[in-house]
Amino acid sequence: METREIDLRIVFQTIKKRLWLIALITGLLTVLGILYNSRPEPQVFVSSTRVIISANSEMMTTVRALVREPIVLNGVINELQLNATPGQLRSQIRVDSVDSSLITVISVLDSHPERAADVANAIVDHYREVAMDTLGVHNIRLLTAAEPNPVPINTTSNTIVYIAFIVGLILSITLAFLLESLDDSVRTEQDVETRLGLNMLGQVSGIKSRSVTQQIRKPKSAIIRSESIGP
Repeated sequence: METREIDLRIVFQTIKKRLWLIALITGLLTVLGILYNSRPEPQVFVSSTRVIISANSEMMTTVRALVREPIVLNGVINELQLNATPGQLRSQIRVDSVDSSLITVISVLDSHPERAADVANAIVDHYREVAMDTLGVHNIRLLTAAEPNPVPINTTSNTIVYIAFIVGLILSITLAFLLESLDDSVRTEQDVETRLGLNMLGQVSGIKSRSVTQQIRKPKSAIIRSESIGP
């Protein structure tokens, strides 16, 4: 129990001694996290449309994959006069099924909510035509049309700032103890006993130089000795 108390005391003394270093590193990383988190970033909006595809399980995968094919996307680009290639538009489209049902959700990501909705609805129109012409699938019905969503999906979060603060705190404390372990100066009686292998017998208190000077200048008291002299 005594050893543990001594270790805890050393820990607290080390942290107190290097407190300026801990505060500096932690503060620096936190500021960097705030700057990174506040950098300008374009907002991204998503709009989704739902369709019902009546096809057997073997055809369902192929029919859904057709949504993101260039034969569909080129028609959307030409209709809306988009400044994008089929590959770029493909990266903005996500196709999901709802609980393995016949319902398919087509979602479009874009920096403008109105354009995201227009692209999603245009995809459904061209997709139905292409599926009918190429696969002979006629049972694709619109369930819900896409509407502009004014709320962006990439809202700002303070997670980066919290992570930067924790990392800075851990790194600074680790560095403080590393510097303390590399410091070979003698500061306590325990350091003397450990390094020299000798037991401390006493300790000389600090004396101010002014007190020493005054003590030297003080006149010595006279010693009067009386002697008796016989007749």
